[in-house]
Amino acid sequence: MHQSSTEGLLGWLARLDEKQLATVLQHRADTLLPPWPRRLDVLAARLSSNTSMSAAIEPLPAPYIQALHAVQLCFALGQDPAPIDEIARWLGAKTATVESIVDGMQDRALAWREDEGVALPEVLHADAYQQYGLGRSMADMLSALGIPELRQLSGTLGLPAKGPKRELQENLVAFYRDGDKVRELVATAPAGTRAALVEMAADGPDVENLHVEALSEASPLAWAFARALLFSTYYGTGYLALEVSLALRGPDYHLPFTPEPPELPTATVGAEHAEALASAATLRLLDRATAILDTAAAEPLPLLKDGNVGARLTKKLAKDFGASVPEIELALELLLDTQLLVAVETGPAPSGRGRKAPPRPLGLTPNDEIVRPGQAELALLLLTAWWTPSSPEYDHDLLGAAAAYHQLIVRLLAELEPGTAVTDQAAFVRMAAWRAPMLEETELAENLPVALAEGELLGVVASGALTTIGRALEHLETDEQPLRDAVGELVSRARTTALFGTDLTAIVPGSPDTRLTALLDRVADRESQGTATSWRFSPATVRRAFDQGSTAETLLEELRSIAQGELPQPLVYLVNDVARRHGEARVMNVASVVVGEDPATLAEIAAHRKLAKLGLRVIAPTVLTSTVDAAGTLAALRDAGYAPTHHEADGSIILPGTAPQPAPAAAVPEPERPYAAPPPEDPVRHASRLLAAPLSAPPLQRGQLAKAFSDRYGGRLSLDQQRVCWQLEAGQPVPVHYHEENGETSTLLLLAPELDVDVLDAWCVHENKYRRLALERIELDMS
Repeated sequence: MHQSSTEGLLGWLARLDEKQLATVLQHRADTLLPPWPRRLDVLAARLSSNTSMSAAIEPLPAPYIQALHAVQLCFALGQDPAPIDEIARWLGAKTATVESIVDGMQDRALAWREDEGVALPEVLHADAYQQYGLGRSMADMLSALGIPELRQLSGTLGLPAKGPKRELQENLVAFYRDGDKVRELVATAPAGTRAALVEMAADGPDVENLHVEALSEASPLAWAFARALLFSTYYGTGYLALEVSLALRGPDYHLPFTPEPPELPTATVGAEHAEALASAATLRLLDRATAILDTAAAEPLPLLKDGNVGARLTKKLAKDFGASVPEIELALELLLDTQLLVAVETGPAPSGRGRKAPPRPLGLTPNDEIVRPGQAELALLLLTAWWTPSSPEYDHDLLGAAAAYHQLIVRLLAELEPGTAVTDQAAFVRMAAWRAPMLEETELAENLPVALAEGELLGVVASGALTTIGRALEHLETDEQPLRDAVGELVSRARTTALFGTDLTAIVPGSPDTRLTALLDRVADRESQGTATSWRFSPATVRRAFDQGSTAETLLEELRSIAQGELPQPLVYLVNDVARRHGEARVMNVASVVVGEDPATLAEIAAHRKLAKLGLRVIAPTVLTSTVDAAGTLAALRDAGYAPTHHEADGSIILPGTAPQPAPAAAVPEPERPYAAPPPEDPVRHASRLLAAPLSAPPLQRGQLAKAFSDRYGGRLSLDQQRVCWQLEAGQPVPVHYHEENGETSTLLLLAPELDVDVLDAWCVHENKYRRLALERIELDMS
């Protein structure tokens, strides 16, 4: 029996030419991400990893997965590599159809032709065909039996009952793999036993509700147990081996195979119309995200005690911004996923009566460690977060699980012509199940409508059709520029002016930019939105703008700067009328109050030059207000020679040492932009590099680096130096100092090291390439 394995994959890779190898690399994009595999043996190991294999299999349509199950079935029946005509027989398909699928799998290094058959990487040697009610092979089941049991079974079946265990097993396996012989055997069974076995084969492989009596000679199933047509399990159930189930299902049984996709009803909505809707949606969500960041910067947004966003908060923000709740929920999720918005502790810690005080309340605030992006960059970040699963290093991952559905709807809609929309959501789910059979159809039915709705809010989808932004997202892993260009063009096309009506409304035909939106939201209420957005002015909305610091002159000047033509007279009258009334009553903030019995003393304090910094104002003969808090006012009065006392608001005195002390202000770190990952390597160039390199090299052994550096340093390594060696061997990026030949010293971040005598061959992260570094020039101790 041939054993397909990583070694077999390496041998196949070594037989490919540059064009064929480049095709594999292009289909398996993770092999082009840094650090790139430096040789074919490293490439084979990466291709065979569970992570890489899962990423390659998940996008495959149903025929590929079904053919893979047929290959695995052949392996279970001892056919490795699997003959193509046998794969076709189990699928009930034409050989040419199977050959085409095998070619596609070979392009992805998921299978390859070998010895007139199909071989698989060892990681794909699985029993996924068991989902069709088929069990483990007879070879596996018989391996648990001892020689006496095997001899007894052989005698019962009329087979030679002598010889070594291996020979007994081979004879028995050959018998059960002959479907005709198994069916002939079952035909001799008692009628009840025969009917039960046929029924079990259709539903198997596990047969429940069997009891100990089933093993007795009086049981109708005892005949089947005695002939290994049924095996007993530890749990008291029966089990049908693979060969028995296949034989009883009949010679015409086939595995499920659906080579053609289901029909998908569509309609034409027009590319221009879809783009107009998408432009408005993207800018609208961008406006929601910007408003959330501005609001959170002024005051942290309160979270629930468990740290989640509450429905009350989303409803309040939706009302404040004139948005829908789904818009606010999606904007919050994306801002959290990009780490532009983070949860922090807010306010003083609550006083606890027990041994453990309750935690401080949590709130959302902008991340001080990330530079606030511009509008185009913010849109790019939000779209990327929606498309890409979150990094596992973060606890928050609301979108990580949903990213598979986001990518699926984009891939499916990208196959339609621009401006073509899906009209039947149930049919869309069926198509998705055919295109992504690794996902559960019930989960698809639940999650695809959600993904489509979010796509509409982001401008990825419009009226069921994929937009320019959506098509750019499809290629994000290999090229970010199309998405960047699409977003940049969308933001630049945003409207910067509005039409003002005499009915105290403002209308923006098209998509307003964030500056225009922010100004109109500040002075008017949003009434409708879509391909055009309208706002309405009222005394309350204009007063809102004045409450935020505007004056009549500045507000009218700002409105004229965005108006197409002159401002209507009614709007000018409204602004001036509200301005005349604004401030007719004033409410003032007071930090502290000074109260005394003697008006003359308080008048002296109010006029004291050394106390001018307190901003004292006389509001009554015995009452002064101060702009400084109680502690500061108290200290200033004492420094000026007075003897004040400190009191609570209810008049009770505060004894020294009982006043709460403000917490020291935390240092705000300098904002940093995240390190930008380098682009993937060109597949053709990398294929040429791989074929020119040696096929393999000895792997790095544990402790080998520490020994080499110990020899280089001429003595024992320090703990810090040993730690660096261990981290390098474990695959962690490690910084080192390197003395270059020109006399300069570089700090290099190293990955994927290999040792070649006195040279360390390693990937330099920031230089985006492998370098050969002389051990004698490397300084390990970075403490």
